Parts: sequence; C-alpha cells; structure tokens
Amino acid sequence: MILDDIIYISLLCISVVLGPLIRNVPNVFHRQLFSTVAGVVIVFIVSGSHIFHSFFVTLINALIIKFLKRKCHLVSAIFSFTYLAFFRSTHYFGLPIPPTHTNAIQMILTLKMVGLACEIQGYQFDDKTKQLKNADLMKKYQKISPSFLDVFHYAFCIAGVLIGPYYKFRTYWDTFHLPYSTHVNANKFLKERIRIVPLYVLLYLLGNFFYPLELAASPEIMEKSFWYRVFYITPSFFNFRMRIYSGFILGECVCIALGLGAYPKASNPQPGAGPTNFSALEELGTKNLSSIEYSFETVKNIYEYGSEFWPTIREGIRSWNRTVQYWLATFVYKQLTLSKPAKICVTMFVSAFWHGVHPGYYLCLCSAPLFLFVETEVEKAFKLSAPYSQQVTM
Repeated sequence: MILDDIIYISLLCISVVLGPLIRNVPNVFHRQLFSTVAGVVIVFIVSGSHIFHSFFVTLINALIIKFLKRKCHLVSAIFSFTYLAFFRSTHYFGLPIPPTHTNAIQMILTLKMVGLACEIQGYQFDDKTKQLKNADLMKKYQKISPSFLDVFHYAFCIAGVLIGPYYKFRTYWDTFHLPYSTHVNANKFLKERIRIVPLYVLLYLLGNFFYPLELAASPEIMEKSFWYRVFYITPSFFNFRMRIYSGFILGECVCIALGLGAYPKASNPQPGAGPTNFSALEELGTKNLSSIEYSFETVKNIYEYGSEFWPTIREGIRSWNRTVQYWLATFVYKQLTLSKPAKICVTMFVSAFWHGVHPGYYLCLCSAPLFLFVETEVEKAFKLSAPYSQQVTM
C-alpha cells in the first residue's frame, strides 16, 4: 500500500510540474491536446490495460450526448453508475480486478460524464432561477456545446483525472477559451496551497509506520485487548485523513498549475460550481486582467481546518470533498421532488453507491441524515433552553 501511494503521489507531483508547461502553450488546440495526452499517459501508468474502462465509459457517454440530447442526463446517469458497479464487480465475470487507484479515476470520471450531460440539459437551472434578472448572464457564462472530441478532452484532462477535484465542463472550457488562466499568477496560489502537503505526507508515513492499516485488517488484531482495538480506530482514521488531505490538495494543485478554476474573486466562485456573480464577470470584461484579484475556490476540494475542528457534523461534512458535494447537491438533491428528509436519504445513498460496494460506506453515509436530524434538534433545544441573551448570539 505504501509503495502504491508513493507512486501515486509521485504521479500527482509530476502532473503539477507539467501544469505550467501546458498552460504556457500559446495555441488553444495544442494546449488542450497536450493536457489530454498527458492525462491519458498518467491514467495508463496507473491502470495499464484497464484504461479500457475509462475509454469505454467516455465513448458511450459521448454517443449518448450526441444522439440522445433530450434525455441524455438520465441515460448517462443510468449507464455510468451501472458501469461503475460492473467495474467493481469484474471478478464475478471472470475478468481481472482493476488496480485500486483506477477506482478513483473511474469515480471522478463518472461524475464528470453525468455532470456534463446535466450541464447540456441545463439541468442546474430550476424554474425560479430562470426568472432571475441575470438569467441571460447565467446562460452566457454557463451554456455549453461540447463536440464529440471535447468529451474526451474533458474526461482525460490531466487536471483532476487521478483524484479530482470535480469541475464542470464549463470550467474546463473557460480554462482554454477565457483569458483568466493566462493572466492569473498561478505560481503564487500554487506555493500557498502545496506547502502543507509535505507535513501531511510525513504524518501519514509516521502514522502508518506505528499503526499500520494492515494490522487492523489482519487476524492478529484480535489477539489484542478489546480496548486496544477500540483505540486503534483513532490512529487508523488519522492516517486515512492525512492520506486523503495529501491527495486532495495535490489534486487541487494540478488544477492551479494548469490555471484551471481561476476566476476573478469578485465573481464569487464556489467549489465545483465556478463563478456565481456573473454581473462581475461582465463588468470586468477583458480589462486589466493581470491586476485584478483571483481565486481558485472553484477547485478547492478540502478545507482541512473545518474538517478537523469545526464542532458540528454539518460543518465537518461541508468541509470534506466539497466539489463532489456540489455535484450531489446540484444533480441529485435539488432535482428530487420529495420531502427534505427523503431527499437527504436518497442523496446519501447515491453518495454511498458512488463510493463503493463495501457495507461501511452505506453504514456511514446513510446514517448521516439521522445524525444531522439529531444535531438540528439538539441545537434547537439548546437555543430554546438558553437565556434570551445567549439565544440571540448563538
């Protein structure tokens, strides 16, 4: 596991190094091509012949988008998630089991393909949104019309191909066709974000040395005392978080190095969504783009401080895998015509299904609605029982 992780981290670091080289290619078509070729090479190194799965899913989705535009979002979702389940069950069909890290590639690809189909449908716009005054601006800055080849470019772009973050096709398109990625001082943002990674990697290596995950999964753990086994959960989860932090942040850094997700800060970009203040984008135009303040919030996938220290479950969840949460909220939760508790349950089930087939995913994620409900009721109870002065400030 450690060797695989070191190779994986090394590939992410190589991707970070390639980012500025690709970003500085002047020709847009060549820039897209190089980012795609680099992504394909990275996926092949990780997956070998199992890269077939990624190509097949992309090809079928490209055909769905081309020939079934009216219902492409539904067909894409059914096909992509069904194939994801098949991908994880290949051994039942006498097929070789894909490498572990290929699963992460297939997971993010599934979100991209379904999200792309939903973007084409304008699925993120509800009736209320269409009535807003800036609906025309939203259409201008969110409408997409990808070609057959664009689907492959988006699927295999080196930014996010290994571990995410998830970003919309429009964000990908903006990177190559809007001037922000070439005017932003990406190196400054890259240095600020990547400097914490060595600490997380070191903590992961030390934690895994003293408390290896292999012990928790081996029969030897049963020879330990009950309380030691209970204690072992804590360092195991610590190692898991350090591993995820390292990977997620490096995934963000690949995007930053490529300039993907760079938007003027005035446009109020949000994780996964991109800019939300389209009037600000319109006002800026193309003037003084080198002097304005930028943000890479669009691709900021993890907020470690919130995940570690924010006191509520809700706040902790919102700090974790933020771009995927945007996908779940936009393309699952908001599209359901159910009661709020039912919508949360369905969304969490989709999240669990996307994560994998192990029962732990369903136990953890499908129990989250209950935890959130209890947390809300506790907050209400404390506010009601507190003195009036405290109720006002809570």
